[in-house]
Amino acid sequence: METSPEPPEPRRPRRAGVPGGPARPATGLFLVALAALATPRPADAQIGVMAGYSRDSLGELMAGPGFQLADQADGFHTGIFLDVGIGRFAVRPGIVYRRLQHAAFSGVERTAVDIEIVEFPLDVRVSAPLPVAKPYVLAGAALMFPSSARNAIDQGLPGTRVRLDLGVGLEWNIGFRLWPEIRYGRGLGGLAGSEAEAAAGESSSLDTFMVRLGVSF
Repeated sequence: METSPEPPEPRRPRRAGVPGGPARPATGLFLVALAALATPRPADAQIGVMAGYSRDSLGELMAGPGFQLADQADGFHTGIFLDVGIGRFAVRPGIVYRRLQHAAFSGVERTAVDIEIVEFPLDVRVSAPLPVAKPYVLAGAALMFPSSARNAIDQGLPGTRVRLDLGVGLEWNIGFRLWPEIRYGRGLGGLAGSEAEAAAGESSSLDTFMVRLGVSF
């Protein structure tokens, strides 16, 4: 008795554009890895907030007719910053609001005077190559815009002032980053304005000592 031949096994269709069979997954992973290596990595950027204590040396500045400001004043500051690092170096622009709380005297009479300053600092940092806690030094400059709610003070303030800063700090990476920092700034001119300084026959500078803590993510 004759048996009928078995039908031939149908051929599996080939994938379009890939001769000889299906593509290997390892090939795609290799191409993705190659593309990732060829793509330049972005700089290490951190956005953060900061706040701290400041102590200012004003120099000569009249608070009103017959009043004189105290030479030293305590205050606070707060702001935001962007830290962009490339290796051991980093650039850090920011915006800072500072409030200077002063006392003005006329004989035995005393009155409170507040001066507000909006600053646009730009720092350059160099840090030590350590894994978790990196000490650093910085140098920078800040463009300052002072103002006051008292007309007698505000009219005598300059439109802008520039301050040069030096400081030291610590970049502490604990999942997010902490930035304890101490800095000293030397103002290129005081808050009395050039006309007031010329009338007084002397120049002054707004010198600032700041202690702050920043947090970035």
